[in-house]
Amino acid sequence: MIETQTPKSKRPAAIRKAVGPRLFFLDASGGRIVSVNPDGSDKKVIVTAAGPIPDGIVVDAEAGHIYWTNMGNPIKNDGSIERVDLDGKNRTTIIPEGATFTPKQLHLEKESGKLYWCDREGMRVMRSNLDGSKIETLVDTSGGDPRPGPDATKWCVGITVDPERGKVYWTQKGPTKGGSGRIFRANIEIPKGETPANRSDGARCRKSRPLLDRPWRSASRQYCEPRINRCETWPGDPRDSGHPPDGGNWDRAGS
Repeated sequence: MIETQTPKSKRPAAIRKAVGPRLFFLDASGGRIVSVNPDGSDKKVIVTAAGPIPDGIVVDAEAGHIYWTNMGNPIKNDGSIERVDLDGKNRTTIIPEGATFTPKQLHLEKESGKLYWCDREGMRVMRSNLDGSKIETLVDTSGGDPRPGPDATKWCVGITVDPERGKVYWTQKGPTKGGSGRIFRANIEIPKGETPANRSDGARCRKSRPLLDRPWRSASRQYCEPRINRCETWPGDPRDSGHPPDGGNWDRAGS
């Protein structure tokens, strides 16, 4: 779930009336992008048929865009990333099928004009320009395994970026309830002379019960800022979205 709170003067005129402070989230089982007020009122459906299997979402309120991932069929190389205006118009595919296997969580890095995401069965950390050009693999965790990856401990899921320190953080899932989820960190840029598969700068930050994607969504950095009294939201079960069609719920915690 993403909160927008960008000053109206910075938004294109066409969308100034479309968004005040709003929360945007994916209804995965319904295949929809939905917007509500911070108190949950005024529910609006922005996109229908947002699939197959939408998963990650970020909002660029200043430019007036929503980006989201479609996982596709996890055993096929058919994942994609799409973009739409905040009012639901001008929907376009920016990362087509075949360019990323199973894209999961997204991070928008506005200053550099980049989208970062994790490719789960593709076992990669990836990025591109905001228009979908210059697709790059930053980290390849496959160890030579074929795609789709058979080893869930190599599946990359959640992601966030710290541009000030030049770091990217991501989670690797592990088997369901296996207690082997991990969080990793590496420099954003690949060291000179190295490849995504043989990077020497990666570090494991934590090994514990799997944290997975939701606590590490881009919202955790963009919107959980105590100095301006914003808060982070996440599903009731921090490990997953719940079982469709009625397994998900949303909570809020303030600083």
